[in-house]
Amino acid sequence: MDMKKKLCLIPLLSLFLFTVIAENKPNTIPTPETSAAKLVSQLSLAEKISQLKISSYENIRNYVNSRGEVNLDSLKKNFPTGVGGIGLDKDLDPVVYVNVANAIRHYNKTLLHPIPPMFIGEGLHGFMAKGATVFPQAIALGCSWDTDLLGKVFSVTALEASARGVKQLFSPVLDLAREPRFGRTEEMYSEDSYLAAICGQAAIWGFQGHSGLPDATQVAATLKHFVGHGQPEGGRNVAPINISPYDLLNNHIQPFEKCIHAGALSVMPSYNEMNGIPNHGSKWLLRDILRDKLGFNGLITSDQDAINEMYRTHGVVSSFAEAAKLAIENGVDLDLRFSIGAYDELENLVRTGKLNEKLIDESVTRFLILKYKLGLFESKDIVVSKMLEVTNSTAHKALALEVAQKSLVLLKNNSNTLPLDASKLKTVAVIGPLAKGVHFGGYTAEPRHGIDVLQGIQNFAGTKFKVVYAEGCCLAKEESSFWKDDVQTPIDENINIKLMDEAVDAAAKSDVVVLALGETVAFSREAWGENHLGDRDNLDLLGKQDQLVEMLLKTGKPVVVLMFGGRPLSFNYVAENVPAIIQVFYPGQEGGTAIADVLFGKVNPSGKLSVTIPKSVGQLPCYYSRKPSRMRSYINFKGSEPLFPFGYGLSYTSFKYSAPTIDKTEITKTESVNVSVQVTNTGKVAGEEVVQLYIHDLISAGVRPVKELKDFTRISLQPNETKIVTFSVTPDKLSYYNPDLQKVIEPGDFDVMVGPNSVDVKSISFKVNP
Repeated sequence: MDMKKKLCLIPLLSLFLFTVIAENKPNTIPTPETSAAKLVSQLSLAEKISQLKISSYENIRNYVNSRGEVNLDSLKKNFPTGVGGIGLDKDLDPVVYVNVANAIRHYNKTLLHPIPPMFIGEGLHGFMAKGATVFPQAIALGCSWDTDLLGKVFSVTALEASARGVKQLFSPVLDLAREPRFGRTEEMYSEDSYLAAICGQAAIWGFQGHSGLPDATQVAATLKHFVGHGQPEGGRNVAPINISPYDLLNNHIQPFEKCIHAGALSVMPSYNEMNGIPNHGSKWLLRDILRDKLGFNGLITSDQDAINEMYRTHGVVSSFAEAAKLAIENGVDLDLRFSIGAYDELENLVRTGKLNEKLIDESVTRFLILKYKLGLFESKDIVVSKMLEVTNSTAHKALALEVAQKSLVLLKNNSNTLPLDASKLKTVAVIGPLAKGVHFGGYTAEPRHGIDVLQGIQNFAGTKFKVVYAEGCCLAKEESSFWKDDVQTPIDENINIKLMDEAVDAAAKSDVVVLALGETVAFSREAWGENHLGDRDNLDLLGKQDQLVEMLLKTGKPVVVLMFGGRPLSFNYVAENVPAIIQVFYPGQEGGTAIADVLFGKVNPSGKLSVTIPKSVGQLPCYYSRKPSRMRSYINFKGSEPLFPFGYGLSYTSFKYSAPTIDKTEITKTESVNVSVQVTNTGKVAGEEVVQLYIHDLISAGVRPVKELKDFTRISLQPNETKIVTFSVTPDKLSYYNPDLQKVIEPGDFDVMVGPNSVDVKSISFKVNP
């Protein structure tokens, strides 16, 4: 071989050897799991425990100045082994918020093992921080039945949180809204397990993305509250949960199961106790069900002070130390606390041989894996300009408006009272205790910012017509607030008489009345003490609201009611006598604009109720997916039907459904069946419709509900347009947990129902063969 050929072979041989070495060289890129395990092996017991204690802002408030500078000596004294995690004050100025976060990050970098802190926050309906975008409350988001839109909402929430350094949010809430006396009903998407699950899944993917490794603009979601929290005894916050394991698995756990499969990175147990054991100390719930049956291997984060409450409230242990031992032995990784917490006792428990250090290692490892997955070890300083750029941006405001529009539910529209024709109006009276001031619901920063009903209508009116305002009646002396501890007290009777007279006068001089009723967050909120109540013993309209309605109707002017609140209320008089009603719940910062858009026909309403509206508190529980034996009416009660059923909502157009068709009348347990229906817009304007599919297992080993939502889709139709909607009923939609708590598909007959709500459905049947 000549020299020229040899020289040509040398590069080829080098390339071959490099390729062989590269192919046989083990992958040296560490995974979050290997990195976490290595780091844990280097940490002292004190360093490990410091990771598991999640502090509130109260722990550092006294050594933070007005510019957000944190006293370094105080950090060294109070957090000698570092800040594992902390929640900063929601009401901090945004720039101060970022400065505090950067200061804590810099302090942790000075330590022997510079582990970055986890900044935590709330993301129920937008990032809970001053100036952030506020979307409609969760119960209103559920009424949109638009999971693509919800995904965008929570993507924005994650972006605004990440811009301030917050990388773990305590959301979504997957509790089922089946006890409307409960003040936290507003935090839940739906009474229905499937709808709650689908909304929760959209939130997970919005927060985290689909990969399981959130990027720099995403956060770790925390599913809460595990489990049964939405149906507490007597509708009282943190009261016992009296639900059988059978119903728990088939209803309340279903949203958690779906969201765990969607990749949720953290779960938060609820304060409640079940079967005599607090959920934070329940081996059956946290290890047997959550870890083993559902396959969750992520982080379990306690609710605020919940581990302490096993000693202080539940009385199942005799000390904080015993509470800490019970919690960590059953898998609770992080102790979220106000000031002191049970996990302060962990080191002494290990030193005295009462606790195996291996349990602490397991929890710390899970937390560090999450920190590695979130990229915290590579993260740079939080940039103020970037934070200000994304916070409540123009695009985010537009999204808040769109979702508010889709969350509004038209419940009644006699004689086509709506939409209002602005060209035929001279004066519009905006009246009611909720017409002025924005109403967000819980878990938002204060003071609130946004567009209220009055401003929204005034903005729409411009010079087209005149707008007059009257309060009508007052619900309480104190300003509406989620956070203030004052117990709301009734307003003076003489003041209400004067306010109602002023409202009647305003109505008499107007062409139409827009009346904003319901309840404020002061009456429907998280009740965390006797001086901070939020649960109710009835669902009637508060104060003089019914009397105000009666007086306004006597003027002879058309009345349109906007029903605000955090729960479904029993507004029977309004439903019977007012020609047009829109269920609003809490519509977020752009709510006033969205309401005006719907009132005047700029937007055709398309929301559907995510909860049943009962006629009275005596009907409870009133969720639609009842068991067959709950059939009879009460004495002197007009039927057992609710005021408005689950899934219900009208439009400014009308839709006609054909009889459903099916591609197979018999299937095996592994097959799917396709159900189709034609939907036609028979009205004169374009509209969106939410087509809903329900099933009923006719004969089963365990008693099944008379109908269960199993699918839905939103469609848009022009006048006279018809679309064919096809649903695939998969094996998973036919399965359930039998009385032995095993997930099965049983052979037999099934009814499948399609329609615009849970009542007005058309049916067809099929059989599952053995």
